[in-house]
Amino acid sequence: MKLYRIVIIALMATVFTACEDKLDEEVFSELSPSNLLNNEKGLSFLLNSAYTYGHRVGAVSSWAPYHMSSMTAGETWGVGGSIENLWVAEMDFTWDSNHAHFLSVWQVHYNSIRDANLVLDNLDNENLSEDFKQLTKAEAHFLRGWNYAALYNWFGGVPLYTSSEDELLQPRATAEETRTLIEQELTLAANGLPKDEPQFGRASKGTALAVLCKFYLNTKQWQKAADAAQDVIDLQKYDLLGDYGDIFAYDNEGNQELIWVLPKDGATLTDTGQGLNALTFPPDFPMPFSNNSVFAARTYLFDDFVNSFEETDTRQNQIITEWTSTNTGELVTGLGNDQSFPYKLPFEPNSVGAWAGNDLPVIRYADILLSRAEALNEISGPTQEIIDLINDVRERAEATPYTLAGFTKESLRDAILQEREWEFYWEEKAREDQIRHGVFISRAQARGKNAQDYHVLFPIPQVELDANPNLEQNPGY
Repeated sequence: MKLYRIVIIALMATVFTACEDKLDEEVFSELSPSNLLNNEKGLSFLLNSAYTYGHRVGAVSSWAPYHMSSMTAGETWGVGGSIENLWVAEMDFTWDSNHAHFLSVWQVHYNSIRDANLVLDNLDNENLSEDFKQLTKAEAHFLRGWNYAALYNWFGGVPLYTSSEDELLQPRATAEETRTLIEQELTLAANGLPKDEPQFGRASKGTALAVLCKFYLNTKQWQKAADAAQDVIDLQKYDLLGDYGDIFAYDNEGNQELIWVLPKDGATLTDTGQGLNALTFPPDFPMPFSNNSVFAARTYLFDDFVNSFEETDTRQNQIITEWTSTNTGELVTGLGNDQSFPYKLPFEPNSVGAWAGNDLPVIRYADILLSRAEALNEISGPTQEIIDLINDVRERAEATPYTLAGFTKESLRDAILQEREWEFYWEEKAREDQIRHGVFISRAQARGKNAQDYHVLFPIPQVELDANPNLEQNPGY
């Protein structure tokens, strides 16, 4: 896409703000528009920019997918603040193509694709070492695969840009064409990436395989999903942590259960942080650190879900059911009023106001275990291997282990969905899990929402339709 060229000068000042280990300050005068894409330093800046967008840089891009998933699936509900009208549309299935959340995720993922394309288009250069070319190529293919997989999840078939020279006004590809490209990109990445990521927040072989596994699972390619999950397991690089709460602890970021993470930093620029807790807790909630603050909006869990946990299940410990108001000094009870709070992302001591630096988990090892269990059940029905995979997750949570006896394929399918709800609440999984299990629309209708079959996809943002006459809107909108 020729218009990509306008980003080159801006990229000279780009740093990898989404990484955990800060890079040394660069001497930017060494680069100019004429040589930016002809050397390893310039292409590294460009790859870092692709990662930064792929990590959903920006506050809205960070929190929008959480609400797009959890509120449409009935996992959470919200009220308060200027964002409430966006939430109401998501909760009530009254959204349209002008919804700000849809545009935010569309743009941030396509910005990453743009930069990844520029990297790939400029790797055929004698000034670059072979090792640099191979690693950078694999990472750029991963970024394209990850971004297109995310876009496909939300919107279905989308315009496919695989070169910076592509015409700007592309029509939408078919769903099959989009799926084919995603599989190709992630397979190329998995074959070329090292076992260990070059830097925190960048991709490794396990990252590519995990994203590929979840793509196969959500597109119901069961054998491929089971095989990709086993490939991740066979790396022997990841494991379940002993304590569920440790997965999300601020001082335990980058732990061995986390496979693909969106790094955030709340102590510097707001563009690199995320404001999920600021949109979760009420203004009278006792902040653990004096520099923490929240907005007027609140995000709640329903009582039915909070009460669904087995008494011994430690996963419910990440839910706050009561608190002492800083305004009145009185105890406020959330449980019993559908007003418990998900607290998987603790307030962090170095945040700047509402902007937190907690990294956002995308795929954990527990997800890989349950994904393989689900895929195997769809292939063959209940087996002891499937029960063992589920029990690995349940036993970590101190929940009663399952036994094989009594399960049918259908009842085990339901049990796996329920297990995923307990394990991954408030982790942007609810919508895709319900769609895959065929209950997304029916559950919304049972809640009294006017949900229709076409709501399994979100509409293409109106801004994009206005800019590109070759785009066609999703049916129903």
